[in-house]
Amino acid sequence: MKIAIATQKGGLDDEVSPFFGRCPVFTMVYVEGEEIKNSDVIQNESASATGGAGIQAAQFIVEQKAEAVMAGNFGPNAARILSSAGIKMVPAQGNVKEAVMKYLSGDLKPVPDSTVEGHFGMGGGMGRGQGQGMGRGRA
Repeated sequence: MKIAIATQKGGLDDEVSPFFGRCPVFTMVYVEGEEIKNSDVIQNESASATGGAGIQAAQFIVEQKAEAVMAGNFGPNAARILSSAGIKMVPAQGNVKEAVMKYLSGDLKPVPDSTVEGHFGMGGGMGRGQGQGMGRGRA
């Protein structure tokens, strides 16, 4: 079985990324039975896309022929592509190796649909003011 995990830096000792489409890298974990046999780290080319990062990342995971994918959250567009391809979406957090082992033992379950609304990973909160007011009143 091939499991794709959205990660920050990559590898079994890394942390699961809270974002699927905009994670920096995917750690591909190859499993036989309940044992991890190998892993690879692959750059997420869509992480810096101006739009459609989740869709592009989901299409990439489909092309990689993963059977399951793990991330902190899955947006609706990515979820639609992943579920239509039969790829299980598993919300996870924490250490990659521990998350994979929890999934293999049945402690983490796949979800049938997105876990957040659209544009969740776009950062629409604080810090989007494009610098208005910076430096005013300072000597």
